[in-house]
Amino acid sequence: MKKLIASTLLFLIAGSSLFAQEPTKKCASNEAMEEVFQMYPELREHYNAAQLLQNSQVINKTHGTSYVIPVVFHILHTYGNENISDAQVYDAMKIINREFNSADPDSVDVVAEYDTLIGDGMITFKLASIDPLGNCTNGIEHVYSHESNIGDGFSKVQQWNRAKYLNIWVVKTIGLAGAAAYAIKPAGTDGNGFWSDGIVSNHTYVGSIGTSSSFRETTLTHEIGHYLNLSHVWGNTNDPGVACGDDGVLDTPVSMGYSNCLLGAANNGQQCDPLIEEDVQNYMEYSYCSRHFTPGQVEFMHNAIIGIAGERDKLWQDSTLIATGVFNIPNPVDTVQDPSNLLTVPLCVPVADFSSSVSSTCVGSNVAFKDASWNATIDSWSWTFQDGSPATSSSMNPSVSFTSAGYKTVTLTVTNAAGSATETRTGSIYVAGGWAEYNGPKSIDFSSNADAYLFRVENPEDNYAKFQIVNNGGYDNSRAYKLNNYKDVAFAPLFTNDYFYNSRLGGSVDALISPAYDLRYTTGVSISFKYAYATNGTTVADITEQVRVYASKNCGASWVALGGPINGTTLLTGGFAGGTDFTPTSNTQWKEYTRVVNTTSADAHTIFKIEFTASDLSNNLYIDNFNITGTLSLTDDVLNAMDLNVYPNPTTNGQAINVSFNGQDVDVNFTLRNAQGQVLSAETVSATNAAVEHTLENSSNLSAGCYFVEISSGDYRVTRKIVVL
Repeated sequence: MKKLIASTLLFLIAGSSLFAQEPTKKCASNEAMEEVFQMYPELREHYNAAQLLQNSQVINKTHGTSYVIPVVFHILHTYGNENISDAQVYDAMKIINREFNSADPDSVDVVAEYDTLIGDGMITFKLASIDPLGNCTNGIEHVYSHESNIGDGFSKVQQWNRAKYLNIWVVKTIGLAGAAAYAIKPAGTDGNGFWSDGIVSNHTYVGSIGTSSSFRETTLTHEIGHYLNLSHVWGNTNDPGVACGDDGVLDTPVSMGYSNCLLGAANNGQQCDPLIEEDVQNYMEYSYCSRHFTPGQVEFMHNAIIGIAGERDKLWQDSTLIATGVFNIPNPVDTVQDPSNLLTVPLCVPVADFSSSVSSTCVGSNVAFKDASWNATIDSWSWTFQDGSPATSSSMNPSVSFTSAGYKTVTLTVTNAAGSATETRTGSIYVAGGWAEYNGPKSIDFSSNADAYLFRVENPEDNYAKFQIVNNGGYDNSRAYKLNNYKDVAFAPLFTNDYFYNSRLGGSVDALISPAYDLRYTTGVSISFKYAYATNGTTVADITEQVRVYASKNCGASWVALGGPINGTTLLTGGFAGGTDFTPTSNTQWKEYTRVVNTTSADAHTIFKIEFTASDLSNNLYIDNFNITGTLSLTDDVLNAMDLNVYPNPTTNGQAINVSFNGQDVDVNFTLRNAQGQVLSAETVSATNAAVEHTLENSSNLSAGCYFVEISSGDYRVTRKIVVL
C-alpha cells in the first residue's frame, strides 16, 4: 500500500547543475505508478477516467476573478532542525503569494521570449486562523512524529479537511531519494484517495530563510502548481531532458525539460525546435531559475479551482473562508513597494512543548532544555524541575542539573496575552546515581523481577510499540522482554483516532537500556543476549528494520556503537510472520548477539542499550538472557577477602539489614539507597582488625521493593542489591 501512494505522486526532484552544491537527482514515479497499476488495475481505470474528465473540461476564462485558499502547515519533527520556525513558514507564505500574484521581483529577469507571458494567478493563500474543531490557530501545527523521517503519502498525519484547507506537511526526509517535495493532482485524490491530498516538502525547501535558502524558495510554488492540476512543462514525467513533451497548455511550448538554467540556443535551451526558446524559467520546470507562470497555466489552475476534482471548488467559498477564519483578512502579498505587509496572524493561546538535550544523565550533569511551544508567540516561560538545580527557571531555554537519582518530573508553563498552557512530563529525564547496580560478570534471564525491572524502556512516542516483560515466549519459553510491533488493525480505534496511519512504525525507534555495571575489576568483557525476530516483509529487500547495540559511560548522555547493526537475514530468526502476532515457539527461532566491550580502569558505571529501528513491515522482537561476561581481576579480590555478607536477602518489612565482614585497616563506608537513588542511611565503621557484625540504620521498616547497599573501603567499592518482599 505504501508503494501505491508513492507511485501516484508527482515529485519535485532536488537539485540543479546550475550550482555545484545542488546535484541533479531524479526519480521514476511513472515507472512506479505503472507497477502499482499492475497490482491494482481498478486504480488505473479510476485515475484515467478522472483525469480525462478533468482535462476535457472547457477552460473557463476566469482571469480577473481572484480566489483565496486557506492553508495549514503540519511540521512533523523529532525536535531536530526539521522543526522549523514559524518565521520560516511566514516567509514561505510571503513567497508563494507574490509568485502566484505576479509580484515576484525576479520576474524582471524573464527572457524576452516570455516577458509578455507572465500570468497573474490572482490566487491568495492565507494561513488558517480557525482549526477544524473551531479553535484559534496560527495555521501552523508542530507534531512530534517519526513520520518526519519517512515523508511519503502515509506521512500525511492529522490531515485537516481537504475541502477547507490546503494541507502542507514539512518533514525531515522525503520517501523517495532525491525528492524535495511532492503533490498529487486533484483527479488523483477523489473517492477513497481523499486522505492522500496535499503537499509534502522537505524542510530545506520551505521559504528562503532558516533551514532553506533563496535558491530553493520556488519549491512550494511548483508543488501548488501540481496541486492545481499543472503538469511539468515537458509533460507528465519526472524525467527532464529525456524527450520533448507537452503539458497541454497552449502558451507553453513543447519542451525537453531542464534540470539547470540553460537559456538560448548557445546553451542548448532550444532542444525541441531550434526556432523556439523553451520556457526554462517557468515555475513548473526543474531549472531552479523559475520566474513565472504563463496566462495559460493560470487559466488551467483556475479551471481546477472551480472544478469538483479533489473538492477544489469548495476551498474558496465564503462559507469555507469564514469557517477557517481567513475571510476579510488583509491580503498577505508582499510586494516590492510594501515589504512590511506580511501576514495577519491571530493571537492564540499557545501549546506548551519542550525538548531536552538528553533523555538520561548523571547526578550533577547539566541538561539543556529547549522550548518548543507553538501556535502563538510566547511572552513568558515558567519551568519547574524535580530535584533540579535550579528548581525553577523563567528562561526560554534553561540549563539544569539534578541532585538525586531517578525519573524526574519537568513542567513548562508558557503564557501570552491570550492565556497560558502547561506541559508536564513525569518521565522526562532519567538521572542515574553514582553507583552501579551490578558488578561484572553478571547473567540476567529476566526470571526475577528484581533484575528485570532494573532495565529501562525508552518509547519516545508513548505508543503501543514498546518493550515490555512477557511471561512466556522467551528462550526455553521463559520470561523475556518483548518489543510489541504487532497490532491487530481490527482494533485500531483503541490505539488512535487516526486510522489511516496508526500501524505505520517505519522510522520509529525504541530502546531497552540495561542497569549499570561496575567493570573496573573485570577483564575480557563481552556483552551477549539472545534475540528472536520475525518480519512481515516477503523479500530480503523488505527487511529494512535493524537492531543496534550501544554502550555509555556517562549515564546515557552519549552512546558508542558496539559494532555494526543487526539487520537483514541476520536479524531474521523466525521467518515470515505473515501479519500474525509473532511469538517464538522453539529455541531454534533464537540467535545470539555477542560483542567485545573495551573497558578501562575508570569504567565504574557502564550501561548498554539495545535499540530497534522499525519499518512498516516490522513484527515483534524478543530479548532474553542478557549477559555480561569476563574475568574478575585481582583488585576485586581485596573486597572478596573481606568475606562480605549482606543478609537476610531477600528480607521482609520489619527485618533489619545486616552486614558482616573481616575488619580492614581503613574505614569501611555503607550507604543504603532506594531504587530511585535516594540515600536512606550513610554510616562508617572505623578501621579494625576484628570481625564486624553491623546493622544498617533505617533498614527495618523498608517497603517492598529493590534497594542497594554500597560498600566502599579505600579505593575499592562494591554494591549489593537487597530485595524486600
